[in-house]
Amino acid sequence: MKYKVYHRKKKLTGKVKYSKELPYVFNPSYHKNDSIIDISKLSIYNKNMINNIIVKKYIRKYKNLLKMVYLLFHDAFPGDTGYPAVLGEVDKLRATLIDKYEKFLAREKEEKFLKELAYIEKEVQKKFISEKIFMNDLVQSNGINR
Repeated sequence: MKYKVYHRKKKLTGKVKYSKELPYVFNPSYHKNDSIIDISKLSIYNKNMINNIIVKKYIRKYKNLLKMVYLLFHDAFPGDTGYPAVLGEVDKLRATLIDKYEKFLAREKEEKFLKELAYIEKEVQKKFISEKIFMNDLVQSNGINR
């Protein structure tokens, strides 16, 4: 492994060359602090480190999805717009896993995450269908026209 690191005026620049594997390249979060070095682009070659970074990114997005599902199931999210929004987020997260992270993520983790997303999607669809059936029954029994 070859590397060069230069320190100039509170800014660290450098190059790491490792041509055997495809690196995972991302832009780390920016902090305005004098003790933290500003990095605009980071390339990582270590498979374990890449896997850990992607898992943390996925878990952050997955927690946001679970919050949406919780709000939806506890009637804090409107039903007409809530179900399509949650299903859209599930599709978006699945597409990100398959398109962006598939090359870098361990196969077992990817399968686990896809199973979790499929389960959430199935439960949201079941709840949506049962709510639609309930509303249709309620409308028919009261003779209300929409």
